[in-house]
Amino acid sequence: MASGNRFGLLLIACALLGGCSSPGHFEPTPIVESGAAMVYLYRPAASNPGTKPLLLSYPEVMIDGNSYGVLKYNSYRSIELPPGKHDVRLTGLTENSKWEPRDVNYSINLKPGETVYLKFRVEFDTAEMGFLELGPKYIISLNQVPESTAVYEIRDTKKT
Repeated sequence: MASGNRFGLLLIACALLGGCSSPGHFEPTPIVESGAAMVYLYRPAASNPGTKPLLLSYPEVMIDGNSYGVLKYNSYRSIELPPGKHDVRLTGLTENSKWEPRDVNYSINLKPGETVYLKFRVEFDTAEMGFLELGPKYIISLNQVPESTAVYEIRDTKKT
């Protein structure tokens, strides 16, 4: 193969690979109901190198006892809710879930028109994983994060 052709193929490969690593775009979901609030619940990719923790495991999202589907790895969902106090539970105790760790709970008090971002973090706890330890250890949390942080993390996830 001529060196010009190789160089052209190399440029195409670089362009394709560069496109895969470019950041995504986050488009907010409009609030439909007058006076409602929006909750974004997201699970970004784990930051540890190598194998990702609980990659194929996912809890079911329960809010006030109602199911809002499952939250898979590297995904997010937008949930419109009425104002007031709401109990969020991520659980593996349902038929739709594929999640073994204990439930994660969080309470939010929404105001009309408010947008809240809840980050579901799942990481390996490398500080607790020793050479002779059996099985992995995890850091699993659900916390509210500011919009200024959340939109940059959500944009690289998939909407479900």
